[in-house]
Amino acid sequence: MIVNEGWEPNFCKYEQVRRSGRYNMIMEARQVIKACGMSSREYRDILLNYNIYKKYIEAEYGTVDSFMRGYKKCDF
Repeated sequence: MIVNEGWEPNFCKYEQVRRSGRYNMIMEARQVIKACGMSSREYRDILLNYNIYKKYIEAEYGTVDSFMRGYKKCDF
């Protein structure tokens, strides 16, 4: 079950920042929110529902990497 519609761009942005390893995604949330270019509410949604979104992506795309390569709207 997907929690919110339109979550893909935010997930993609979050995943790009997470993979960069530049920030601690929990302790440095303010910097992460700014780097992702999303609101604190959108960030909270991704953070709380990350596993749900990840399972959906794995079911649809096979892997998160496939999703990241195929999803073009997350360039920021």
